Amino acid sequence: MTKPPQFLTGTPISNSTRTRDQASLFSEPKREDLTERRRKFADDMAHAAVPADKDEFCKAFFPAPTDPAVLEQKPKLTENPFAALLEANKLLEADVRRLFTKAVNDHNLVPGFKMRECGERPDPSSLDGDKQKVDAALYHAEHAPTDGRQAWPDQMIPIEFKRDDNNLDPWDDSKPNISTEALKRKEGRGQCISYSELLHAVQHRVALFMLVVVGTRARFVRWDRSGTIVTRAFNYVQDWEFFCDILWRISLCSDSQLGLDPTATRLRPGDADYDRMTAAADLDAHTDDVDEKEHDLKPNELPADGFVYKYVRKMFSESVLSPWPRYRVEVPVSKDDKDDKDSEATRHFLIAKPTFRARGMSGRGTRGYVALDCKTGDFVWLKDAWRAHYLLVDKEGDVLRRLNNAEVMNVPTLICHGDIQDQVTLTPDWWEIKNPLPSSKPAPDSSPSLRSSLSGASTITSSSSASRKRKCGDERSEDSVPPPKGLSTGLVGFRKDCPLRLHKHYRLVEKEVGMPLSNFQHGRQLVSVVLDSIYAHFEAATKPEVPLLHRDVSGGNILIVPHILKDADGAEIKWRGMLTDWEMSKPMDSKNTSGRQPERTGTWQFLSVALLSRPKEVEICDELEAFFYVILYYGVRYLRSNVETVGNWISSFFDTYGVRGDTYICGNEKLSAIKTGILTVSGTNTDDNTSVQFDSPLDGVITELLRWFKAHFVWTQYERRKERLKKTILQLRPQASLGAAPLRRGRDNPYPARARDTVLPLPQPPHLQDSRPSAEDEALHKYVLTHDEMMDLLVGALASYDWTGDDKVGDRVGSGYRPPAQEVGPTLPVSLATNKRRKVEDEPQFAASLPILPLASGLPPKTPERKKTGGPHHTTGYRR
Repeated sequence: MTKPPQFLTGTPISNSTRTRDQASLFSEPKREDLTERRRKFADDMAHAAVPADKDEFCKAFFPAPTDPAVLEQKPKLTENPFAALLEANKLLEADVRRLFTKAVNDHNLVPGFKMRECGERPDPSSLDGDKQKVDAALYHAEHAPTDGRQAWPDQMIPIEFKRDDNNLDPWDDSKPNISTEALKRKEGRGQCISYSELLHAVQHRVALFMLVVVGTRARFVRWDRSGTIVTRAFNYVQDWEFFCDILWRISLCSDSQLGLDPTATRLRPGDADYDRMTAAADLDAHTDDVDEKEHDLKPNELPADGFVYKYVRKMFSESVLSPWPRYRVEVPVSKDDKDDKDSEATRHFLIAKPTFRARGMSGRGTRGYVALDCKTGDFVWLKDAWRAHYLLVDKEGDVLRRLNNAEVMNVPTLICHGDIQDQVTLTPDWWEIKNPLPSSKPAPDSSPSLRSSLSGASTITSSSSASRKRKCGDERSEDSVPPPKGLSTGLVGFRKDCPLRLHKHYRLVEKEVGMPLSNFQHGRQLVSVVLDSIYAHFEAATKPEVPLLHRDVSGGNILIVPHILKDADGAEIKWRGMLTDWEMSKPMDSKNTSGRQPERTGTWQFLSVALLSRPKEVEICDELEAFFYVILYYGVRYLRSNVETVGNWISSFFDTYGVRGDTYICGNEKLSAIKTGILTVSGTNTDDNTSVQFDSPLDGVITELLRWFKAHFVWTQYERRKERLKKTILQLRPQASLGAAPLRRGRDNPYPARARDTVLPLPQPPHLQDSRPSAEDEALHKYVLTHDEMMDLLVGALASYDWTGDDKVGDRVGSGYRPPAQEVGPTLPVSLATNKRRKVEDEPQFAASLPILPLASGLPPKTPERKKTGGPHHTTGYRR
């Protein structure tokens, strides 16, 4: 007997990142405990570690010099600098840290650097709200702090200390992937991940090196957006000559070799661009900035060209006046982005604290900035991310250019974009070499091929983009994705068995700086802004030049941009919606069933019931359902309604997920609303059938849209039942009989007396009898196949006189609200972690790459192990 699915609150684990908005209550920073987040980080990267021998690691990343003049400068050590730590296992962690720091500094083991203990004083909460404290770090000597603080912007190599207890080592050399399920190890691993995650956010990095010291043992760790490479533990006290040699080699490395991004220049007080940012952020010096609120403009109030809205400068000012470091970053300019033939190949922009920051270490690591254009002096939006680097995955800027050229309304205006040098994540390469295909020869730890392919002069670049992919002539197995048809020199995109996604550094600059959707002023404006975004989606899907689907419609991807509208009666500032973040878009005629990358992404809270329930291609109906959820989410959260416990209602409807076997499925509340067409105040677990009401035209919008989506659900289920029955009959009927002649009437009848003049039709199978949807459902389901009906519905609603301007009452999820505790649920199955999913017939594989990680309760979630044979495992229930 098939067990029913389990439903849990919180969204499933994924190694993706979120969109601009905090889509779930479970991961809003103020509602999430650092301990819980670290546990989720550890689960998110459960299969992202690659073990390495210390020699191969150091040869690849801290290469030995060959210049005799440099070798002569190496400090001559005649005794063990770490002799005082011979019995570190008997010392307190603080004593080990103190003696270790003293040995490094007193013997100048890393010339040009200083090691500082910083485990007692956090940086200001305006830089790190969690007030994290790594134990120590290596800094350039001129920037080493003297006040005992973290100084996160200046850390070069963080150093974490643990007592000499094997259970406290974050990694376990006895495990195949060096990760482990043990509670203390997992906590330590999550702690290290959180430090790396913060440093990748505060600084501009391609990779981060970390040293983990456990008593007398140490490990070097390298983090990038794909995963982590971890050396097996070595005894630095006994093997002190090796360790001191590596520390010296670290001092010879350039900042780029130590993981810093050379296209991001740190600005410090006194630099011209630093002062330029300070001046641009001065609100008092720019009193002529334009108020962005919707209002009529008098003839003398029309702003001059080049004006700035107040909210834009305020956003920039908040980023600059924070303790976050300031940078000048480079963005490539392609020939299609140049204003004229003499334009430079690279543009420069000034940035400080990101306005948006996606949490998590692995994945795209998206950061969004209000930036100052060095060329024009304009404020622009700069997006920094690590895009999926696979064959046929379009750059977002290329998509935007096509949309702009086709004059699609309400989408961002591209300024420039491009990959940042050849900066790619290296961990997937290490994984593939460490895990050769059965047909390949295994590569030993110290193989020359490993060193030659991964070392190079810099740890941040590959020799070329093409070198990151295999050529058609290379030996392959069925575990490699075949090249697309029609490519004579096709390149494979990824190995299906690799749990790590390959990412490439990318920046995009857009003209518009938008406001978050939550800034809408009243319910009518919410509907209007969403309608603008639907129109953008409509034009993108229907214009012959660019027929594509967005594939990640969510509240975070709809922004508000003020526009000045002029007509015969005057001028006004009007807010308009803008559909952003087109990085996951896909041409509508694309039917690449093998997938363009290992995972497909979407924002869990706004995905359609169909996408959350089974593998399928994204269609217009799925995107329209997502727009409906955006209206519902922001309406319930910010507008006056009869929903009393708004936090619990949102958690139950948007953040709940089901688990069936090893597959995540749609939550019960969302599924019930679409199946029944009814949206209740109390959900499905009570007898209260009171409908959600806003006492505004929004009620009619929600009621009508629910009718359409219910009808579409009913019709789709009917069509799928018919298709399954057809396939079943074909499977049961022998192939030889398909072309056989029909039986003859009369002669083949063994009972002539029972002959009839007419042939009675055979009845339909019982489960299809009376199951055809009603004529109304058949008609209504077509309303969500195109944009027209939904746009007409919203236009009609906007024309109503029943709207009021005071129905927005603020965020109804109070600042003190915490999502309800849950019983620990399943984490990401390895079948998904390794980019595999059970196939449903011949439909494409689908794994929702979710915006957030699941809430952990008092007990930590279990780290997913490699998939075992046997029946499905189910857990049940909630815990309050």
